[in-house]
Amino acid sequence: MDKETYRFMYPTSIASLSFAFSGKALQWLYGTTTDDDGRETVNFILFGDLLARMALTTGESKGFRRPLTLAAGQAQYSEEQLSAQWNMGRKRIRNLLDALTDMGLIDTCRSRVASVMTFPCVREWRTSDGGCITNPFTHEQREE
Repeated sequence: MDKETYRFMYPTSIASLSFAFSGKALQWLYGTTTDDDGRETVNFILFGDLLARMALTTGESKGFRRPLTLAAGQAQYSEEQLSAQWNMGRKRIRNLLDALTDMGLIDTCRSRVASVMTFPCVREWRTSDGGCITNPFTHEQREE
């Protein structure tokens, strides 16, 4: 994956994001992950791709067979879709999502209907029109 792929995915309505990262999470974000073809991607780009999926306001998710209403701070995801986009097997994707959960970067809830992700490391975001939205899914970072 290259930076150009993700540059245009981020919402233009966001002026800034406020994060709280553990030391372990910061180390991971500055590392790399190798895909199935041996190409390395900076982990922050992978995390940024997940973050770009986050709903900024309450509403219906798009692009899934079973769309659902998401609260601000949630993202619907598919391990199969991530596997195809990131060129990694589904088991690697699941292990990666589990590692992100252990570091406090995301929380996931899988069901037969849909998989939903939240971002407890995001404290708040400021909109380009000056508004501020506090993430309802924030919790204290677990330092290990």
